[in-house]
Amino acid sequence: MSSPTRSLEDAADHIIDNLKHFLQADTLIVMEIDDTGSRIIRAFDRHENTIQDNPLLPLLKCYSSLVLKQSAHLLSIPNILDDQRTASLPFAKQLGALSFVGIPVKTADQQLYGAICAIHSKPLLLDERQLGFLESMAVFLGYILDLENASVTDSLTGLYNRRYLSDLYQSCSDKQFSVIFIDIDDFKEVNDSFGHDFGDLLLLQIAARLKQSVRKTDILVRYGGDEFLICFQHLVDNHDIDIVAGKIKESIKEPFIINGKTIHISASIGISATHGTGTSLKNLISDADLAMYGIKQNEKTFEKPLPARK
Repeated sequence: MSSPTRSLEDAADHIIDNLKHFLQADTLIVMEIDDTGSRIIRAFDRHENTIQDNPLLPLLKCYSSLVLKQSAHLLSIPNILDDQRTASLPFAKQLGALSFVGIPVKTADQQLYGAICAIHSKPLLLDERQLGFLESMAVFLGYILDLENASVTDSLTGLYNRRYLSDLYQSCSDKQFSVIFIDIDDFKEVNDSFGHDFGDLLLLQIAARLKQSVRKTDILVRYGGDEFLICFQHLVDNHDIDIVAGKIKESIKEPFIINGKTIHISASIGISATHGTGTSLKNLISDADLAMYGIKQNEKTFEKPLPARK
């Protein structure tokens, strides 16, 4: 009995294991491709070269991008030297008359995620059965992606959730972060006055504004209830962080219109950064939370009316 599929990497292992017996290609690769580049999730080389030493690696990264750019559901090139899309690409002449097949991997909402690719020294002419199997593997990986995304995203806002943070603690332990912790002031009063469905609509609009305030590389998390978190990997200067925090604060102050009602709210924000000290992301979040709580308490003290004079 095969081992259970517990992660994206496990799914890629299953795909490679099945395809290496079914397609008989020299090289098989499952790749992730996004705006910042490409990443090999799993790979198989029939000649037992490690993938890091494989001369096809630069070629595969170039060709995998072609898979996502073309409109057909499958990219099949019998000879890379005879095809105008590939003949001029780097390393094509050095590698010779190889054949390439690639199929895009998409999520349920048709977002492109990556590709399953095969390269062979002879033309890869897939019959109907092989083509159907390759397509089913791409669908399977897309399904696993949907499950994985659902487990690490908030069901209401679509932002990352705290489970994603747990994974981030492990995978990015060697990286430096800065953190902004955001708490929506008096959100309970909105729920009490207008109901939780109304409050959910407000949270959706808040999440949308936060998305507009950050870059694609920044990590935006719904930490819980009316609390949000932003992790910046390349923003450690206090001045830059203060600017971002100020923009967020002003953005939240802008009125929200929900079901014809105008809502005015504010946010308390705490900031924490490493500054080269090697502080863990978990500790940074805790520090930013404490900083936010201190600011909130100070604001409440400041806003508390003075007792009437006798």
